[in-house]
Amino acid sequence: MTISHINLMELSMFKFKPVPPAIGALIAMATALTAVMAAEASGQETLQVERAGTAGTRTVILVPGLATPGAVWDGTVAQFESAADMHVVTLAGFGGVAPAARSAGVIETAVNDLAALIDREELTDAVIVGHSMGGQIALQLAAARPGAVTDVVVVDSAPFFARLFNPAITAEQAAAFGQATAAQMAAMDRDTYLAQSRMGLPIQSITAEGQAQVMAWVEASDPATVATAFGEVAGSDFSPVLADVAADVTVLVAWAPGAPVGAEALAGVYASQYAGLESVEVDVIEGSRHFIMLDQPDAFAERLAAVIGNGEGE
Repeated sequence: MTISHINLMELSMFKFKPVPPAIGALIAMATALTAVMAAEASGQETLQVERAGTAGTRTVILVPGLATPGAVWDGTVAQFESAADMHVVTLAGFGGVAPAARSAGVIETAVNDLAALIDREELTDAVIVGHSMGGQIALQLAAARPGAVTDVVVVDSAPFFARLFNPAITAEQAAAFGQATAAQMAAMDRDTYLAQSRMGLPIQSITAEGQAQVMAWVEASDPATVATAFGEVAGSDFSPVLADVAADVTVLVAWAPGAPVGAEALAGVYASQYAGLESVEVDVIEGSRHFIMLDQPDAFAERLAAVIGNGEGE
């Protein structure tokens, strides 16, 4: 089955055309976090983390997607002010945060930085919530720190994105495509980059307000960082890491009328991506595009509340 509406990219990307698709279809973004409590900035040069919520409650690490700062979680932070001790992440180069040199890839660096955060703060029974590219980061973080991460919430993401659109694609083909597309994106002038991003807005959010917010976040991000990260997401197969994930995983999938497949069929496509997990639940959120937390904030909060409430101390 071929899916063409989902989150990161259009089906045409996987036909290896010379012109990249709507970049906006992969871009998930956010802004500076509005502090619910006194927020404190921490983290490495390649990562910013703001603290919000209530100390002593369950730890929740919120990881946004490609080109997305932590403000994509503003509504979530407001809703869980008293129920969670939240660490809200923004990667360097996304959403107005200055780009930074990385010795490894964007995704690998983020995983390493967050693993260091868990070690430094001795976090336990943590929930990692990741949207889009952040979902791939969340899964790898759970594999890297199985003793600290007990739940993962993946928001409209998959470990092998390319296979959502072309079930027959190989890891080698996807890697070649990711590298080529990243190079093409890096060579674009700013006007072309933004025009491509605007083309993808209708599959980011169902509302004009949501689409405008996403576009504002795109404009605030560093195109070179976005290009590099896009290539990693589009060209990587992270499914082998699932064998090392001991956490319970909840996968939230966006679906709205007009999608090329029904909600049940779409759930099956995603379920096949997570077959390697010991404990996984796939839940379709209807009436939403890629940014579920913007389009259906109450439904998203309901699912997250259920996960937080299942912690070891509950």
